[in-house]
Amino acid sequence: MKYYFKIIDDIKTAIEVEPFITTVTQGDITDVDLNKKVLFPLCHIMVQNAEVQENIISLNISLLLMDIEDFSKENESHDIRGNNNELDVLNTQLAVAARLHALIRKNSSWKDSYQLDSNFSCEPFKERFENNLAGWSVDFTITFQNDMTYC
Repeated sequence: MKYYFKIIDDIKTAIEVEPFITTVTQGDITDVDLNKKVLFPLCHIMVQNAEVQENIISLNISLLLMDIEDFSKENESHDIRGNNNELDVLNTQLAVAARLHALIRKNSSWKDSYQLDSNFSCEPFKERFENNLAGWSVDFTITFQNDMTYC
């Protein structure tokens, strides 16, 4: 069952080099310390579930790509951007998702081990957490060979 570790490690490695991500974590969302100790922007990797078939295993993976919304102390602007950087956060974090999608699709060394079995489904969020975080919840499925034997 070496592919499970490889998938998580490969995603972590690809995200760590992103200029718009400072911290990468993995596990249940309650494991993330969203207080002042975490350096944002943050990518949190969660394996939601697995489907085991005779020859393959499919992992449903969710990423939370997020950053803190900064608010200007000046009067609220009348343009579409308002007085915060929400659109900037959504833009940069969506770019992170798009680059990871392209990397998984195109990287031939990943294709030897596993493959992306779905498109990335990205849903924006705002105020999902206590400390004014905004970003994207990204869901996708990766499939790999089930190398377990009957013996």
